[in-house]
Amino acid sequence: MPLTARNVVMFGGVLVVGALIGSFLGAFLGMMFPIGPVHDLFSQHITAGLEPMRLNLQVVELTLGCVVKLNMTSILGILASAFLFRTLLS
Repeated sequence: MPLTARNVVMFGGVLVVGALIGSFLGAFLGMMFPIGPVHDLFSQHITAGLEPMRLNLQVVELTLGCVVKLNMTSILGILASAFLFRTLLS
C-alpha cells in the first residue's frame, strides 16, 4: 500500500472511529459490571492534552484546546481498527 495523503487521512479517520467505538464499549462494559477491579479496568481513563485556553481580542474570541481520554477498550479499539485497515487495504 503506497503512502499517499488520502491513505494517511483515511488511516487517521479509522483510528478515531476505532477509539470512539472502544470508548463507547468501555463505558457500556463499565456500567454492566459491579464496582470492583473489572469495573475499574473499563471505567478508568488517562487524560492527556491541553486544557481549553481563551484568547479574547475584543473583536474575536478564540478558544483553543485538545484533550484525549484513553481507556483500555479505546486502546484495543485503536489497535483493532489499525489491524483491519492494514489487512483490508493490502
